[in-house]
Amino acid sequence: MDKILNFIGTINAFIIFSSIGASAAVLGSLIAGIVYRGKEGEAYSPFNHFISELGETGVSIFACAFNIGLMISGVSLIFGSISLGLILPGVMAKLGMAAGIISSVGLFFVGVYPMNKIKPHTTAAMIYFRGGLSMVILFTLAIALQSGETFVLPRAYSLAGLPAIFSFAGFLFMIQRAMKKSDDNLLSTKDVKRPTIWPIAILEWSIYVTIVLWFVLLSIGFC
Repeated sequence: MDKILNFIGTINAFIIFSSIGASAAVLGSLIAGIVYRGKEGEAYSPFNHFISELGETGVSIFACAFNIGLMISGVSLIFGSISLGLILPGVMAKLGMAAGIISSVGLFFVGVYPMNKIKPHTTAAMIYFRGGLSMVILFTLAIALQSGETFVLPRAYSLAGLPAIFSFAGFLFMIQRAMKKSDDNLLSTKDVKRPTIWPIAILEWSIYVTIVLWFVLLSIGFC
């Protein structure tokens, strides 16, 4: 047990867990997205489909691949967050670790509760989005505020978190603003007239892309 705990706090552990987490999410999305056909027979497009539509059972042919991918990703990133929190010095890193664990649990349950179960799905998704924003902000500060005595990663890598921060913040701002205008569940696509370009779907996809790149860039920085 001591060896396992010691390993989790190493750079190698972070690289392994973050790689598994990112790969599982990407692979699940690709498998489901390539063969996806929507309720009107349309192909999947990140310009006007939510990510979670890939996991909508009864609609997405390989919904199980997407949902299992998210669950694997969530579990892996729990450990990845713990590793990063132990590697980086300071209080900010430990708070980032806590936010990362919460966000990763939310991600896991997004896979457990697909869009067919919209209420728990939305709850899990919002935990992921809010926790993810807090996680990236806190870890970004932890990297930027390293002192010379506890320097473990070049401070320039704090810039890697900025695209993800802007994506999370932009998406949550748009959701919050829309909630003031409507009582409908904004993550539901039921009876929605899908536009060709849907800004909120594009912003959600920007979170996906930037958070994967963030984990990849940090892994590169530790190599």
